Amino acid sequence: MPHDATRVLPHREHVPGLERIARWPGAWFPLLWLPILLAGPVIQAAIDLDWLRGLALLVFGAAFAGTVQLPFRAGRRWHAELAFAGLIVLFVVYFALWQRDSAFLHPLMAIGAAVAVRPRLALGVVVGLTISGATALGIERGSLEDAMLLGFATLMAGGTSFLVQRLVQQNRALRRLQRQLAQAAVAEERQRFSRDLHDLLGHTLSVIVVKAEAVRRLAERDPRAAAAHAAEIETVGRHALAEVRQVVSGYRAASLADAIEAARSALAPRGIALRANLPEQPLEEETDALLGWIVREGTTNVLRHARGAATCRVTVAVHGDTVRIEVRDDGGADPVDAHADGSGLAGLRERVDRFGGVLTAGASPDGYRLAATVPLRDLPAGTGPTHPERTS
Repeated sequence: MPHDATRVLPHREHVPGLERIARWPGAWFPLLWLPILLAGPVIQAAIDLDWLRGLALLVFGAAFAGTVQLPFRAGRRWHAELAFAGLIVLFVVYFALWQRDSAFLHPLMAIGAAVAVRPRLALGVVVGLTISGATALGIERGSLEDAMLLGFATLMAGGTSFLVQRLVQQNRALRRLQRQLAQAAVAEERQRFSRDLHDLLGHTLSVIVVKAEAVRRLAERDPRAAAAHAAEIETVGRHALAEVRQVVSGYRAASLADAIEAARSALAPRGIALRANLPEQPLEEETDALLGWIVREGTTNVLRHARGAATCRVTVAVHGDTVRIEVRDDGGADPVDAHADGSGLAGLRERVDRFGGVLTAGASPDGYRLAATVPLRDLPAGTGPTHPERTS
């Protein structure tokens, strides 16, 4: 059975604002912590009227912001490491002059190391900052508790930043790989489709050409033989046309399950919830495909004509040797279109009629209803689409 090439195309999903930020490959996470960790020391410097220390903190913050953004620019990794080395110099000079604010600046340095230093060295630098900062503060204050708190804050800040950046990079790589796989799958499907048509029509067209040449040669001297060859051309052509229709039908037909999932995706942006009740027993392939067409047309009607609908219900039930499907919404139908068959509905009615079923459509007391009853066909053992979930 031919595959549906459209299934491999990536789905364009609605991404909430916070999740969109989380997927953004930039320095948003370290920059988020910069004002949080630097606000306390700057405010305290202003309270103490120590303007020089406040200015030094602002310079340190600006240098930090520039450093963590460099890795996200193409070919700037060594620039970022050089900038981080300069940040270490500012860090050492600040402590040499004021000997304070370790609880704020050590975590910032760990975040900078996690982002600016190459991944294979970043965690080592973070651990080094953790140990050195905790040891220095413990000796200075003579407090193991202060040393442990600073070490924990520094390690968590650096480790968390490292993991966030790696996850963002992996997310980008996976989405890039998904696009590549989708494009490759579509290209492969097109090639397979062209091979199928070539294999299907190559021999048939060759036979038609040979027989047409025979008709041309025999047309004058043996009209009866030429007519026989012409009849064979007609038979071969009809057979080839039927095979082509089967191939194209296999590519275009959507199963009931696929149609319901497509309907769910189409209705969700309008705020319309889809409720589906499906039979547990398998349906014959052609019957399943016909029900899929009905769901597709019903969804189109809801999208085009339903006003204020909140729910669309698809009910499929088997009664004896028939199966009945109903697509119903709870919105008001447009008065102009409530009783008019569009081209899509007319084509669907022809499909159902050819199948030996009956299609009805029209406004109901609580919305619009599209329903069909079609006969069940014999299902070979172990074949046919199945719908294990009765309600979805």
